[in-house]
Amino acid sequence: MGEVNLINSATNYSDNKKTENKRDILGKDDFLKLLITELRYQDPMNPLDDREFIAQMAQFTSLEQMQNVNRLLEIFTGSQQALTMFAQATNLIGCKVKVDTGDGNIKEGLVEAVRFSMSGPVIIVDNKDYMLADLLEVSK
Repeated sequence: MGEVNLINSATNYSDNKKTENKRDILGKDDFLKLLITELRYQDPMNPLDDREFIAQMAQFTSLEQMQNVNRLLEIFTGSQQALTMFAQATNLIGCKVKVDTGDGNIKEGLVEAVRFSMSGPVIIVDNKDYMLADLLEVSK
């Protein structure tokens, strides 16, 4: 079936943006590699100052915490988007709709129910599941 999934599209867009950003920004792994390399090749007669080492470790910890917060924020945003789409789909219950059946035909009927699936909200018309992207027309 030629289903378009808005949640997956948003996730793919977000993943692509993450990949682009990763090339431009040093991550915590890069920072840790730099720190280890610095410690490995430091002058034994002039070792790294304790304060410098503590400051670098604090920067590393801050970076790790910011990345964790960012990851949680992305999860929260994705779940909020999914809940919003599900709420919008529930407003369709009892509405007359036209949906693309995926085989070139158009089916007309009433939305009987809405269920949540891993690929997003699914409307049920005449005991058959359709994605929101399959909607062509909605009327009361």
